[in-house]
Amino acid sequence: MLPEKFKKSEKTIKHSWFGRLYLGAADDIKLSANGIEFRAQQGRLFRHWFTAKPVPQLQQFTWQQLAAPAEFTPSFLGSLLRFQAQGQFYQVPFLGYFSKAKFKQEIEQYWAQAHEQQLCELVARIEHTLANKYLRQSLLGQMQPRIKREYRRWFPWCKSAGLSVTLNAALVKLSGFYHWNNAKIAQIRSAYVDRQLVKYADFFDNVESKPLTDKQRRACVIDDDNNLLLAGAGTGKTSVMVGRAGYLVASGQAQAADILLLAYGRKAADEMDDRIKQKLGTDDIKASTFHSLGLRIIAAVEGKQPSLSPLAEDDQAKEKWLQLQLDYLLKDEVYRKRLCEFFSQYYYVEKSPFDFESEGEYFQYLTDNDIRTLKGERVKSFGELYIANWLFKNGIEYRYEAKYEHDVSSVDFRQYQPDFYLPEYDVYIEYYGIDEANNTASYIDNQAYLESIQWKRELHQQHDTACIELFYYQHKKGQLTAELQQALTAFELQYAPLPDDAILATLNELGRVTELAKLFSQLIGLYKAACLDNKGLDKLFNQATDPKQSRKAFELLQPILTAYQQQLAANGDIDFEDMIAKALNYIQTGQFISPWRYIMVDEFQDISEPRARLVKALTQAYPTQSKTTVSLFGVGDDWQAIYRFSGADVSLTTHFSDYFGAAATSYLDQTFRFNSSIGDVATQFVTQNPAQLKKQIRSNVTVTQAAVSVIKRGEHEAATADNPSPNALAQALSAISARINKLKAGAKQPTVYLLARFWFQLPDSNALRLLNQQYSNITIECQSFHGAKGKEADYVVIIGMKTGQHGFPSNKIIPPLLDAFLAKEEDFKYAEERRLFYVALTRAKHRAYVLADMTDVSPFVTELIQDGYAIEQAEFTTSIVQRLFEDINCVRCTTGVLKQRTGNFKSFYSCCHFPLCDHKEAGCELCASPMTRKRFAGFKVCLNDQCAHTTPLCSVCGADMVLRKSARGEFWGCKNYRGSHRQSSKANSRQSCTHAVDKAKLVLPKSIDLKGVSLL
Repeated sequence: MLPEKFKKSEKTIKHSWFGRLYLGAADDIKLSANGIEFRAQQGRLFRHWFTAKPVPQLQQFTWQQLAAPAEFTPSFLGSLLRFQAQGQFYQVPFLGYFSKAKFKQEIEQYWAQAHEQQLCELVARIEHTLANKYLRQSLLGQMQPRIKREYRRWFPWCKSAGLSVTLNAALVKLSGFYHWNNAKIAQIRSAYVDRQLVKYADFFDNVESKPLTDKQRRACVIDDDNNLLLAGAGTGKTSVMVGRAGYLVASGQAQAADILLLAYGRKAADEMDDRIKQKLGTDDIKASTFHSLGLRIIAAVEGKQPSLSPLAEDDQAKEKWLQLQLDYLLKDEVYRKRLCEFFSQYYYVEKSPFDFESEGEYFQYLTDNDIRTLKGERVKSFGELYIANWLFKNGIEYRYEAKYEHDVSSVDFRQYQPDFYLPEYDVYIEYYGIDEANNTASYIDNQAYLESIQWKRELHQQHDTACIELFYYQHKKGQLTAELQQALTAFELQYAPLPDDAILATLNELGRVTELAKLFSQLIGLYKAACLDNKGLDKLFNQATDPKQSRKAFELLQPILTAYQQQLAANGDIDFEDMIAKALNYIQTGQFISPWRYIMVDEFQDISEPRARLVKALTQAYPTQSKTTVSLFGVGDDWQAIYRFSGADVSLTTHFSDYFGAAATSYLDQTFRFNSSIGDVATQFVTQNPAQLKKQIRSNVTVTQAAVSVIKRGEHEAATADNPSPNALAQALSAISARINKLKAGAKQPTVYLLARFWFQLPDSNALRLLNQQYSNITIECQSFHGAKGKEADYVVIIGMKTGQHGFPSNKIIPPLLDAFLAKEEDFKYAEERRLFYVALTRAKHRAYVLADMTDVSPFVTELIQDGYAIEQAEFTTSIVQRLFEDINCVRCTTGVLKQRTGNFKSFYSCCHFPLCDHKEAGCELCASPMTRKRFAGFKVCLNDQCAHTTPLCSVCGADMVLRKSARGEFWGCKNYRGSHRQSSKANSRQSCTHAVDKAKLVLPKSIDLKGVSLL
């Protein structure tokens, strides 16, 4: 309302003296409650120099038409009045010098009165919105420009305008809106959530069998455009999915038809449907898989359901079809030769021995990746692999590491075995791992290696045997087989190249072609999902871990891809990749308008990029007339992301906002499954990877004792009085059964999961049946680590924690072409396998047993033991070898552990990397227990504390020393001493060590107390 002094009738703003002189008889400006009016003429004086746009003869504006109050600007020739109306700017010059003092407040009052209702309505709308809606980022984006515009219309002039109490109150609120910062926005959102929690407390108390926790409730209510709920294992994420869907309907924010629930698989979707029906009492909200969603979208656009190929739904049928295609293609000579070339030269991912830190690591790589020749032999280097394959393909009979024809063995040294022997031509081949400068890998004793080369040369010269020498540097340059062929010309070899059919028969016997068929089956889907043109495909090859191998593999895959697409087209079918691609295309081209305003995705950490693309398209496909945007709600746990091999991309979770836009992230940190001890161990383990999102998981059950128990027992370790069970699995099950017997009678029979990385490592159905009969007070089930995800048991027993081809973590290299189509591999070593072990541990409610043979143990178990994890290691007695495995490492390859083996006459200890590492040594000469070199420098000590026999090591060559007698008394002599009768043999003289120490002068160290460790 205007003050009384402004309610008078029309007022006039006169021109200055210059205005009157320049404009002549121009009318003055008139102000009234209705608006502003003026009539002006073009100036008569200096007219030719006046270039300003002439003001229309008559201008009338209501105060509502002015964007803001008109402003006065003083000048030498009079005041200038400026304002904006209806999107245009106006100015009236040469007004009286005191116009601002006389009329400014009156103009502001008129304008304020005209715009008061508009301001108050805006403030009321904002307050109403904040009271009834979550302040989404998109909503904030709509509000802030409007608030900013309104603020600039009123400020700063309103502070001195003497406005009404009502108007000032509205302006205070407007100023508050304008000065929102992140903290204030968070406060507004939190206040809304708090109000909703109070309003719908009864719903959240009763939607599940137990009231939802505060964080579960908040996750249901928080409703930004993009929402990510990071739900730890056992924290009740399904309860949130159900609760959120029910809350949206109960609060009137959505109808059932507005909600789309997406689950990872059909089984998960059915379980979600059952849960919703049970808890919400409705069939209207249905969970869908991504594939059924794709079918639904395609059917909506095309008017009929597409035909899904049987090959898409049956992996075995697809692999069988692919095998038939391979068989057909192999009738073609060109394709057959390509396949044989691929297997002989490109099948394995080659790594140089110079890239490893120890020989043991190199041997482990060869073992884990099962590097074998076309004949199926395991070799010790890629150079040997290519030599063997070239000989085999050319029909040249060879024997790998056959014993030399002349006996040069001794009591302490086994018979010399050259790398290759060609019996038809009596020719030996040695492949030496040295470069042009005679350097070996860093972990090899260079001098000793070069001396051994010289010894072999002299040996062959002495016995007049032919030996072809080949070298690593030739292999590195790609000249190895050419050099071999050139060297063999001197022996007039008769080449009889094997026909491709013979090579293929061998490959089939080894199962290589079947493995390739399985790989191609997986690659078909990944290739189609990637939607790459030739340029994109070339880029993918160049970025692969082995570009050449990737190109060669794709050459073999390409005709199969063509045949596969022709198969689909001929039958009018589509596969899952087509389904996602077509659905995505229909959304992006506007042929399908999404009816869903709320999209909820379960197991978000398992989403692939094509599926994420589909979800993102749906969030942007709402009708243009819609007043609200689509809300995306992803539920997942990056700690349980274990499906990269099938296309999942964990970065879509860890970098959620980078892909989908600004997001509200919530956490469920209270687990109802495992106790605090299991939680602490599992959390510490998985968070060693700094890329995992940080969260604290609190267990609902707190215990003070360790609940992860490691059973250290050899695979073939016999029962003892302390451990009467026949093996480690029986030991664990007996311990669980004994624990159950101590519980109160009438309790529900506990479940026990036997978990392993691979299904074949678990008991088969017969063995499982017998175990359930033997341990009748527990229910035993078998699950793979992947299969157990989302499930829980009272106890778990984790099997297969070893190294090797089927070890865990798996060191097997992913085929480069497959790896190129998968999500980028993480920088942290074993990142996904680490998460897989976390999944295995967190299936247990009460206790987890980890079975470990410490002579061939997973590095994950070693980490648990060595890095201070709160685990139980003393639940069972442990043999010396298992307890002190670190003390009996192989001295040659350094990473292997010595395992007890039985020979023809006595037991001995050899490296676990055998046959790649052939190091072996005898046990204690007194009790046959293992001995260690790590207790005291220069000595070997028996690990049996009841024996503690100690012997010195040779300070010259590192070999064992033995106690000998001479005319001058007892002395310690090197085991490598060959005696004077062999000095005449030039070939053997290098291996004799004459170092000796007088027994009286050598002081043996005191033994170490090993009490509490059981004997072997």
